[in-house]
Amino acid sequence: MQRIAFIILALFLAAPLARADEWSKTYTIQGKPELHIETSDANIRVDTWKKSEIEAHIVSARYKILDGHDLELREHQNGDRVEIRLRYPMHIGAFGFNYKDRRVDIEIHMPREGRMELETGDGHIQVANFKGAMELQSGDGNQDIDSVDGTLRARSGDGAIRAAGRFDELDLSTGDGKIDTRVLAGSKVASNWTLHTGDGNVRLQLPGDLAANLDMHTGDGHIDVDMPLSIEGRVSERNIHGRLNGGGNTLTIHTGDGSITLEKS
Repeated sequence: MQRIAFIILALFLAAPLARADEWSKTYTIQGKPELHIETSDANIRVDTWKKSEIEAHIVSARYKILDGHDLELREHQNGDRVEIRLRYPMHIGAFGFNYKDRRVDIEIHMPREGRMELETGDGHIQVANFKGAMELQSGDGNQDIDSVDGTLRARSGDGAIRAAGRFDELDLSTGDGKIDTRVLAGSKVASNWTLHTGDGNVRLQLPGDLAANLDMHTGDGHIDVDMPLSIEGRVSERNIHGRLNGGGNTLTIHTGDGSITLEKS
């Protein structure tokens, strides 16, 4: 009898693992696209192509899409703006635990220039080769942004942020994770820039001709500067204020518990 109960339990636990689904849709774009993705728990990956289309592809490793008991997908296009919202309810099994091995991936191909707003509660974000305005937010996940151009605001509650590109505006913040940023030639501190982490190291590479006022602080770490800097006020191991190439708008780099490395890209 105990063996039968064990087999039934095993089948009950294994059954959802076999449930997988995928969904795709293509949206025709006339001008510059605006992409908005909001999901409670999924990885998001965005890349670009030369087509005047946004192609969205969603793969679920556990749950069915468009099923009222599983994933709830809502999508809408209004002109060149595409909105995708993907959520699923908290599943509590008969034995009072949550399934933690679920995985959902959202993959996007879109025109190179436009605007994007990506938000995931628990998942990673990857963006590459995009030009324009980027607003990225992850509750618990890393962010990897590569070969981009424009304005970037990225926030993570608990995860590392890696970014590389040419920037006019830059605002990176994570509650618990490192920040590794490479700023390419042609970037300008058009408005104040901020890099902040509650607990993690910050590494920032800058082009040699970037002009900015610098405000660097670490609560528990050290600061290494490997490029010419005009110092203002007193210098300490944990605080440095100065100017790069005559100064300009302020570049703030703060970490609560970590070290700061500033070097030439």
